[in-house]
Amino acid sequence: MEKLKIKILCLTLILSVTGLFAQTPVNLQDPLPLDKDVVYGKLDNGMTYYIRHNENPKNRAELNLAVGAGSIMEDDDQQGLAHFCEHMAFNGTKNFPKHELISYLESIGMKFGAEVNAYTSFDETVYGITVPLENPEFLDKGILVLYDWAFNVSFEGEEIDKERGIIHEEWRMNQGAQYRMMQKMIPALFKGSKYANRLPVGLMSVIDSCEHETLRKFYRDWYRPELMALIIVGDFDVKVVEEKIKKLFNDHPKTVNGRPATYPEIPDHAEPVVEITTDKEAPGATVQMYYKHPMFIKKTVEDYKTGIAHSLYNSMLNKRLTEMTLQPDPPFMYGVGAFTNFLGPKSVFMSIAATTNEKLTRGMEAIVVENERVKRHGFTATELEREKKALLREIEKQFKEKDKLESIKYVEEYKANFLISKEPAPGIDYEYNLYQQLMPTITLEDVNKFAAQWITDENLVVIISAPEKEGVALPTKDEVLKLLTEVKTRKIDAYVDKVIDKPLIAQKPVATKVEAKEKNKELAFEKWTLKNGVKVVIKQTNFKDDEIQMSAFSFGGTSLYSDKDEVSASIAADVIMEAGVGEFDKIELDKYLSDKSVSVYPYIDEIEEGLKGTCSVNDFETMLQLAHLYITKPRKSQTAFDAYVERMKGYYQNRAENPEENFRDTLQCVLAQYHPRRLPMNEEKLKEADLSKAFKIYKERFGDPSGFTFYFVGNIDLKTAKPLIETYLGGLPVASRTETFKDLNIRTPKGVVKKEVLKGKEPKAVVFMDINGDMPWEYKTRLEIKALGEVLSTKLLESIREDKSGVYSIGAYPQMNHYPVQTYAFMVYFGCSPENVEPLTKGVFVEIDKLISDGPSDVDLGKVKEKLLRERETSLRENDFWLTQLKGFDFHGDKTDEFLKYETIVKEMSIESLKAAAQKYLKYDNYVRVVLKPAN
Repeated sequence: MEKLKIKILCLTLILSVTGLFAQTPVNLQDPLPLDKDVVYGKLDNGMTYYIRHNENPKNRAELNLAVGAGSIMEDDDQQGLAHFCEHMAFNGTKNFPKHELISYLESIGMKFGAEVNAYTSFDETVYGITVPLENPEFLDKGILVLYDWAFNVSFEGEEIDKERGIIHEEWRMNQGAQYRMMQKMIPALFKGSKYANRLPVGLMSVIDSCEHETLRKFYRDWYRPELMALIIVGDFDVKVVEEKIKKLFNDHPKTVNGRPATYPEIPDHAEPVVEITTDKEAPGATVQMYYKHPMFIKKTVEDYKTGIAHSLYNSMLNKRLTEMTLQPDPPFMYGVGAFTNFLGPKSVFMSIAATTNEKLTRGMEAIVVENERVKRHGFTATELEREKKALLREIEKQFKEKDKLESIKYVEEYKANFLISKEPAPGIDYEYNLYQQLMPTITLEDVNKFAAQWITDENLVVIISAPEKEGVALPTKDEVLKLLTEVKTRKIDAYVDKVIDKPLIAQKPVATKVEAKEKNKELAFEKWTLKNGVKVVIKQTNFKDDEIQMSAFSFGGTSLYSDKDEVSASIAADVIMEAGVGEFDKIELDKYLSDKSVSVYPYIDEIEEGLKGTCSVNDFETMLQLAHLYITKPRKSQTAFDAYVERMKGYYQNRAENPEENFRDTLQCVLAQYHPRRLPMNEEKLKEADLSKAFKIYKERFGDPSGFTFYFVGNIDLKTAKPLIETYLGGLPVASRTETFKDLNIRTPKGVVKKEVLKGKEPKAVVFMDINGDMPWEYKTRLEIKALGEVLSTKLLESIREDKSGVYSIGAYPQMNHYPVQTYAFMVYFGCSPENVEPLTKGVFVEIDKLISDGPSDVDLGKVKEKLLRERETSLRENDFWLTQLKGFDFHGDKTDEFLKYETIVKEMSIESLKAAAQKYLKYDNYVRVVLKPAN
């Protein structure tokens, strides 16, 4: 539940613009309005509310409570109590005693974690639930939940004491190298400020010993109406919801003499601060540079224009950094640069690079030099023009999809409008209009000037983190400061933007026609067979107005190659992606696609190969062109191969020292009886990669697409799509070979297998149990196994978490495999203290034994049936669900008539049927348990 919100801007925007709508002229000094489609108000007691009607998903409502108070409001003896309050909201309220709140929400089909959750940050605490709407009582009770969270959490002494252990386990699971280094990073970033010692998880000494009344006092002090907002979005009558809110929440009195709710300042500093930290278990080497500035808050149209210019700067800089990773000897594995809101009253310009152990200094130098290059020479006119088109294309896509936007996205928008950053929420119609008018007025000078404003010596914090091991090139503080000074006078050439002007495909392939068509009326899809043997399955939907998804596969994969070629086979598709396609290298291809909303990538898995893609309606032809080229004209590039291998080296070189990675690698080996194909990748194994082999394997896997089936789902016009499909897929050359995968005889061990991994120094353990066996690949059986996983997960949470306070999270996650043999596994995963491994493992088996002997209770049966039906209801209106399902009909041989029986099968589930399933599939005469414990 705890969420440390250090926001990093997502920076790659790929899209284009095609037209304008009637524009209303704007004045730069005009204040930004609030979205005209949201009902906004304040109650008499000062509580804020946002209410909006939205029909995606249908018959659902998102109900959120945003509290403008987090760990920063804690006194010295309260560290961790903001987070503790959040936990207690799920452990009894006036109208939902004890654990009735979770039980009730599960009874109407909502899942704890996915649709019932909360988080605590430095500056905020936010609660959210999703409720179905076919019964008016569900909405009424959902609003009552928000009311109780705001004003009526019970804080019973017994529940407080039980929850201490759960919070302790949450804290325990976060312990490790990353957390240890963060504890040094945060004080350096916020030196002299309260933020420096207010990590939301708090101090365990406070959690373990605080008085009950101290916790209640924090809740009374900060859960006040004027500090809270209700954000409710869904498929309902807004006026009805507004009246319900006014009637219920206005009863709570206005705050009298409340504690001042202020955000502490983060002091300025004239000289750069450098923090260098190492850890033997660190997963990698990074340099992070934070240039702190006053928070940028958009209030006027002029501010909004500045925000667009910020986005242009961020995007252009990140394109340059990405280009640097494609060099034969890249200075870093990845680099990120962005101006964004940070914590408290601060925005930051940040530059981050993750490097191999040997290149830490070089990686830092590379981002410092690139920042100086922009500061000195700016961006180019062609870069700016390209990114303008990309941003315009993005806003156009949002405008086209405005009626299909998910409710949760509106919730996030209004939440940001209420909380500390005060992000504007003027609505997509208004924003689209602003983009059309403001974008042409943004000049190169408008964007380039930010470098001098952002990149300064004042308020700069440099944080370097790295593994504590031989071979790490760690700079000293003096060397860092010297570099920052020296770069200012270094000769740095201007960036040269290599502009390309050529079509993706110079000459269209010779088309072949659709020879046969089949229609499935019940599920509304068509299956075409082209003359060259390629098959196409298409389903038209209106779930998204500007989205078409694609998938393609054929059997084969890496299974067809020897163990000595396995590494080359497994990276072949990635290496091809890094090289570009056709006449375009990767950099040229990215530039060509920058104003389009399209992506396609090839993959080679163990038993199949294929393509995945997505595009806007207007870019459907481009998606098909890319698919055609990845099959017919892959590029062989030594430069791309070397860059890829060098980056991968950085990911693998420290795995052996990281306890969690070591644990996962061991688990993978044990589950496969140490089969050569399941041995972990490492630096030494990576040396087996060979470009010529990888290229040859790729061409073999994609060289004969006659065995491929392509799937398209989305807002696709069949009349327009047919000639394009006939051209780019019908025009694929084929050899008409018949192929399938090879069974590598990778099997889970029989009997009971236990393994311990002794790694790390933190007092924590991780337990993974894999209860497995054979199963028939039948639709009903798969649904029963899924239902058992849901029931067992619920019982484990109730018993192991809530009753025993032994874990923070636990679940039983079913996995079913059709090929090469039909098997299932229930994967039970949890973290705990080392001394609790055995008693909690026994507790898991106790719950399994209950299901085997008694089956689920009436209550639990009702919950799981509701969950499965609710999940199905929303899935049926999602493109990616249908893409997976259509492929499943061919990949697994699933029958459409079985698919249509889903509701019937679920509704007919009974205590006896799930008890019988538990006796078949939860018996634990075959299971693997791997445990991570500290080395000492």
